[in-house]
Amino acid sequence: MNRNYIHTAVALVLVLSLIMGYSVHDVHASDQQISENQQQQDGLINQLKQTDRHVKKIKADVTEKQENLAESREKSKWMKVEIERLNAQIDSRDKLLKKRFRAMYLNGGNMNYIDVLLGSESFGDFIDRMFALKTISDNDQKLLTAQKQDQANRAAQQEELAKEQKQLENGLTELNDLKEELLKKEADQRNQLTLLKKEASKIKEKEMEKDEEKDVSEAQTHALASENVSDSDAAFIKPAQGYISSGFGKRSFDNSFHPGIDIANSEGTPVQAAADGVVFRAYHSSSYGNAVMISHKFKGKLFTTVYAHLSSYEVATGERVAKGQVIGKMGNTGESFGSHLHFELYEGQWNPPPHNGAIDPMKFIQ
Repeated sequence: MNRNYIHTAVALVLVLSLIMGYSVHDVHASDQQISENQQQQDGLINQLKQTDRHVKKIKADVTEKQENLAESREKSKWMKVEIERLNAQIDSRDKLLKKRFRAMYLNGGNMNYIDVLLGSESFGDFIDRMFALKTISDNDQKLLTAQKQDQANRAAQQEELAKEQKQLENGLTELNDLKEELLKKEADQRNQLTLLKKEASKIKEKEMEKDEEKDVSEAQTHALASENVSDSDAAFIKPAQGYISSGFGKRSFDNSFHPGIDIANSEGTPVQAAADGVVFRAYHSSSYGNAVMISHKFKGKLFTTVYAHLSSYEVATGERVAKGQVIGKMGNTGESFGSHLHFELYEGQWNPPPHNGAIDPMKFIQ
């Protein structure tokens, strides 16, 4: 009885020491990280709202410029028609003036107005001829004036049209460039916001993992305190069929510590309990994925096995299992890349990173 009491007391001390490991300082530090991250997110969201307003304004300006350009092009069609009309008038006058100039040239450079007047048969005829000559002279002057005015109008309209279209096209190009710049800025801001949200998720995930680690340790201690774990003299067996894709210990490619072995095989491969024991945790973890944890006693010593990344588990917390009993199926859940079983063995209780007490399973598997 005293021995059982001592075991229970030791187990409770272990739990208390683990829980105290999550100091108030760590909690405050995480809260501060989350607060700072949220402030950065809020700042970026405000910037995004401002950028979005600018983008909408630029888009509206682009639309307006496009409409103005379309109106200008319609106007240019009308102006081209008007220019064609002026061209026709100018051409017609050109022909008429050329005839008048040719007639004057054939008459020695000017019209012989005196001969025309002296050829009058009466005074009335003289008056008529004089008015006729004046009318011809006035008409010639009007033709020349109209010709100059039409030519000036044509040049002005052509220049106005070209200038207006050039201004609109330049303005549209500038707006489109600004729109692209703002859209790029908006995309960069959204990427930054995504990264901040991922960072926040990782911080919260770590908090959840700490809570999870406490729950696991408490569950195992409870199982030990309740004396549910029976001693077994049998050795451990390999928990699944397949090849060892990653061994125990320091990894060469990234120098990280691998606290177990990986047994690779197709998804759905049966996973068996490595020895008799009691399931003290069957749950889904963000890192382990679907996982089962079992406490064992082997030659008077406590051992813990972990079976991670299962596609599913077939046992429940508190359930006794026999060596070789199927407890789940191999999978690819949690932080996993490809179907495999991640198998850990601890001499003593399971411990969170850096996984103190983890030992090489291959030294104990028969």
